[in-house]
Amino acid sequence: MPADEAFVLTPIDVRKIRQYVQHKYEAMPQEKRAEIVADAVSRIIQKQLPPFEDRLKREVTARLIRTTVLERQMPVRSDDIFEACLGLDLADANVVTPLHKWVEEQSGTQLEWSLFRIQLDKLAKKAESGTADLWEQLKEWLASEYRIEGKSKAAPELAEVIPLPVQPSLIPALKPYRRRQTLVYSLLSIMLVGASLLYGWSLLRPSPNKLQPPVTLQSFEKAMPAVAGNELPDELRYTDVDKESLVDFLNSKDSLLAEQPYLDAIIDAARTFDIHPLFLFAITGQEQAFVPRSNKQAMKIANNPFNVFYSWKDYNTTIHDSARIASQTVLKWSKDRPEGKDPIAWINRKYAEDQNWANGVSKIFASMKSKVERTS
Repeated sequence: MPADEAFVLTPIDVRKIRQYVQHKYEAMPQEKRAEIVADAVSRIIQKQLPPFEDRLKREVTARLIRTTVLERQMPVRSDDIFEACLGLDLADANVVTPLHKWVEEQSGTQLEWSLFRIQLDKLAKKAESGTADLWEQLKEWLASEYRIEGKSKAAPELAEVIPLPVQPSLIPALKPYRRRQTLVYSLLSIMLVGASLLYGWSLLRPSPNKLQPPVTLQSFEKAMPAVAGNELPDELRYTDVDKESLVDFLNSKDSLLAEQPYLDAIIDAARTFDIHPLFLFAITGQEQAFVPRSNKQAMKIANNPFNVFYSWKDYNTTIHDSARIASQTVLKWSKDRPEGKDPIAWINRKYAEDQNWANGVSKIFASMKSKVERTS
């Protein structure tokens, strides 16, 4: 079955996998369970990808997990796979040859290589400009190009339309119906124009419920802590901290996060999403012991010290990206907290399978506040 006829992976599937692993491997450490979940999710996606070499499969899988599963929380489909592949090096035969084969399988069409390359380059340029629905555009091209060439297995040629003669005796009987049809169309047109004018007028009116402008994620440097829908209590909201004291604290833990770009990336994400910066650092302390420099994998772990999307091993991105995702996740799972419920424990129910996660983060956060937070 072509991939666009069924979901490859849905958020519900991911949740079921997590629940199964948590139940079956309850005695395992949280990090190990996260690795099992990430591996299962990756293998499900990789089975539906073009027959790339393993390195390329991992790259496309990580991109799909980040953009489709995690950020948009949407099912993975063939259009997502195709658009993720357009981000690869299309000058590399190890990319284009398997992709060509995959498109043939998905469309049920034998594609001429040179025509496919030309169309692929066009779609890649559109992808760079942010154009969406590229898989649909490719299918439209296939329908037009290969119907003419007669090479399509999936879509037979359209049947020829044969005009039928109309008996003259039937024409008078059709005229009243056509008059009624014209009247209906005229009324519908008037209603449509009226609705358009009303809608345009409503857009010009100032709205008291105007939405906040979206947060610019490309640069955190000048962002202010004004996030709509932030339900964190005041003690977990953003406040300036003594950066020098913070660096001293992190260095006492031999933490790579005391260095740049990690230090500023986490602080900037905290400011952008109105979260206490020490709370984000406390999460890294619980998840990865602040990433000790002595760890042989420190440079990789520091890209995702929050273990967003289960593990730094499976989702190795940049510190700016992982800090952003961690902040969004904290805000998301802090919502609708029952009265009297500890806020960090409330986040724990979704952020981590380890039920002691909240205790660890709370202790680290309190310790850091006593040593780092500004009192003046």
